[in-house]
Amino acid sequence: MRRPLWLGAGVVVGTLGTLWAEQRVKRRLKRLAPDHLGHDALAQVRDIGGRLRAAVDAGRTERARREAELWDEVHRPPERAGSAPHAAGVRRGRRVHRTPR
Repeated sequence: MRRPLWLGAGVVVGTLGTLWAEQRVKRRLKRLAPDHLGHDALAQVRDIGGRLRAAVDAGRTERARREAELWDEVHRPPERAGSAPHAAGVRRGRRVHRTPR
């Protein structure tokens, strides 16, 4: 009784496995067909182009933001004389004496 049951189960599992594998192979072959590969390549190029365009737009936006920020710093009036860290001759609250060469 057990052997015919396991034989039948093996036949069913084997048949289903074969059908499943056959369908997978057919799908793969269909995906590898020349016309399908052309469509896939075109879709990938369009995707890369869209991502590149988005990156360039983000870069331009960030550049404009940073440029506006820098112009604001340039045109901002100083709060008090010599307080800016880039003021000539002043570093960390001490006067730097420069000797001519």
